[in-house]
Amino acid sequence: MPSEEKPRYEYKITLGKDLNGTLFRKSFYSAKSKADAKKKAEKFKANYELELLCGGEEIHPKVLFEDWAIKCLELYKKPFVKASSYSGTYLSPVKLHLIPYFGKIPVDAILPAKVQQYINEAAKKYSPETVKKDFAVLSFIMQAAVDNGLCRTSPVTKTIRLPQYKTVTPKEAFSQQEYDTTFAFAAQHPLGLDIMFLLETGVSRSELLGLRWEDLNLEDGTVTITQGLVSFYDDEQEQWITSADGLKNKYRHRTIPIINPDLLERLRAKPHEIIPPGRKKSVQTEYVFHSPSGKPYQPNNWANRVYRPFMRDLLAAHPELPELSPHELRHTRATLWVAQGVDPLMVIRLLGHCDMKMLTKIYDHTTVETLRKALEAQPE
Repeated sequence: MPSEEKPRYEYKITLGKDLNGTLFRKSFYSAKSKADAKKKAEKFKANYELELLCGGEEIHPKVLFEDWAIKCLELYKKPFVKASSYSGTYLSPVKLHLIPYFGKIPVDAILPAKVQQYINEAAKKYSPETVKKDFAVLSFIMQAAVDNGLCRTSPVTKTIRLPQYKTVTPKEAFSQQEYDTTFAFAAQHPLGLDIMFLLETGVSRSELLGLRWEDLNLEDGTVTITQGLVSFYDDEQEQWITSADGLKNKYRHRTIPIINPDLLERLRAKPHEIIPPGRKKSVQTEYVFHSPSGKPYQPNNWANRVYRPFMRDLLAAHPELPELSPHELRHTRATLWVAQGVDPLMVIRLLGHCDMKMLTKIYDHTTVETLRKALEAQPE
């Protein structure tokens, strides 16, 4: 006759949570009673918490950087920043650079030396801005890991050194004579209105493409900058999205006078209603600088269809001119305002900056000859 099996009592305790928020639990058993199993469990938990307090290691499974990095961004960044900022500032650096390098390493096994090694290697391949962006995102992710108990301290420490860079190719700007030549050429060119507007107002490319008819007051001769048009890759939709995504900061919201009569005349002559290619019916356009279909321009498409063709024609007619980027036209406007004696605080307002530092560090390309002419123009 088989013997009766003795009862086995179980008691479970919770020791924490894993990365997905699931409770991490451990069972304890006793052949005596449930109270005895509970006693064993509470003794283990007390020793476990004491060991953690004194520097011991947790027993839950290791969390890999690639799992935590994405989870961290989804929790702490995605709900609180613009979609374009989330994609470009956070998700892209993590997917393109940080996960390929740190992805398979447990979060608590990443040492400062490994971070410094990444910085040193990245500096040989990427721009200074890219390395700084990677560093900032990595610092945030690792500090969040510390806050969530995935590691004790962040490996992104004060000992980490970012390489010192010197600008290899400084930004250029047109002189006043070059500006006048370019503006006159644009005034006669079928694609020139966009360039005239950039030269006259100093707006950025995204602000130009985000400009709606309601932002223009052609009677008063002003334009109010209310938004910028940006493109970013949406990971969920797996496609590029063009979005009117507000402005970088509150200082970018500004009203700029339009002084040049040729620019005002061309803006007044630009139709609000067009017939897109291949269609019979006309459509109302919302944006001033739109695609041939009347829809918002994707920034790279605008560069390929408008800016680069214009620049090719300009340089063919005036090979002595430097080939500038859209952002260098913004540099040009700021430089000439400074050279013309416009109050620097007013220049800051017109550009949408928050302080003098950006103006003096980046935009002032005033040459010695420009300074000479400005001094000669001063009354005796």
